[in-house]
Amino acid sequence: MVCWQKRGIRLTLILALMGFLMSSVVAFAEVADLEFDEEHIVLRFGAISDTHLMAGQAKFEESLRQLYQKAGKNKLDAILVAGDLTDGGSLTEVKAVKRSLDKVGVDKKGTEFIFALGNHDIAFDKKPFNGEVFKEGLGDYAYKGATEEEIKNGNHHIVVNGYHFIAVNCKIYNGGCHHASEDLEWLKVELDKAVADDPAKPIFVATHPVIYGTVYGSKEGSYWASYNINDLLKNYPQVITFGGHLHFPLNDERNINQKNYTALGTGGTYYCSLEGKINGVSTINSSGGMEPDDCHKFSQGLYLEVDKNNNVRITRMDFFNKAVIKEPWIVPAPKKDNSHLEVYTYEAMAKGNKPPYFSKDAVVEVKEVTARNISIEFEAADDDDLVYYYEIHLLEKDTGYPAGYHHTIVYSDFYRTPDPKQMKQRYAQKLDILSFKVIFALLEPSREYLIKVVAVDSFGLKSEPIYSESFFGAEIEL
Repeated sequence: MVCWQKRGIRLTLILALMGFLMSSVVAFAEVADLEFDEEHIVLRFGAISDTHLMAGQAKFEESLRQLYQKAGKNKLDAILVAGDLTDGGSLTEVKAVKRSLDKVGVDKKGTEFIFALGNHDIAFDKKPFNGEVFKEGLGDYAYKGATEEEIKNGNHHIVVNGYHFIAVNCKIYNGGCHHASEDLEWLKVELDKAVADDPAKPIFVATHPVIYGTVYGSKEGSYWASYNINDLLKNYPQVITFGGHLHFPLNDERNINQKNYTALGTGGTYYCSLEGKINGVSTINSSGGMEPDDCHKFSQGLYLEVDKNNNVRITRMDFFNKAVIKEPWIVPAPKKDNSHLEVYTYEAMAKGNKPPYFSKDAVVEVKEVTARNISIEFEAADDDDLVYYYEIHLLEKDTGYPAGYHHTIVYSDFYRTPDPKQMKQRYAQKLDILSFKVIFALLEPSREYLIKVVAVDSFGLKSEPIYSESFFGAEIEL
């Protein structure tokens, strides 16, 4: 684990016995841990997204069951969905959502159901005012206490156990995620109400697209992140946002980000996605664009608790593996000096990070070579958190220069493994020469080559490389 996640000696003992401060990252993490009051939890809720009913119905129901199991004998006060409840926004699909809620007994358990609409829920911009369909299909589950105008716009503000939950619709995705001016005006009014009620409490805001420049994946492109909501939210340090849309795995620590407010990614319950390109280089273990080949062996979300002092503990849930992902995040209660926003800045999280490393005798083994393919194996690298991906370079032995126009990228199995210690110990990969953009798309039988592998972590730190023995290309088989 990276240093800001590790459990060590209590902060008070460190200060008393050692007489110096630890790194700010560890200090903030320990303070947050000390401040959370386990014995006096006043709010519990689940936060998920991208359920995509009807196709994702079974996973949706399973995520709800596990959230209730996590709450145990305690009441699960709310379920917050950050968009894409349905796959197409039809009344039939919305009614399927209601059947799932009834099946799990959400109404009987007294759990409030709050949701933002996503791009699928508004039929890819074709039904921007689709809230009325959701109200018709969900009945009393939807828009409790909302006005007709709020329902039409797909916006909702509700107070649960004294804490404000606000779901705001994004009506425009094609050409770039864009919150309409009337929705931003509505959101400002509701945020002001929440702050006036109690400025010392966190405010929970759900909007389907993540916010540009915040969490993991929020710079993937204008279709995936909202560009115009930040100017409003940056004035409300109490806010904790929840964004879906990307389906990016919660195993990556970049799913929490703090600057002017706290932003969270919610993963996705139906399937996962990953970056389609990293620094302009395409990955090779994805069947189409951003979805890895095993994307459906995945289902994730969040379980949140708030203590009587307004500290928030965030547990990442792996519903597919029925496990908790790593250690919780603790967001301290809002402070007047905004010091609660210093725990999970990108700089704070990266500060104690160390690069991945291979064992001293690690090598790349070349198992088979044809004119168009290379099959390799190599042992996994270690890291203080997790290895995000591996760069694979095809080199000319004589010069050490790339044999093609660029390297290629293979993801680790980080998104499949709730505990990084249980990640694969060895990787086997068949490489298509086209991935390297080799001239004539062939490995020449008269030329000698090498494979170089570099491990890279979530924050971009790289290991020392490991290499294969040299090998020759092969004749084309006719």
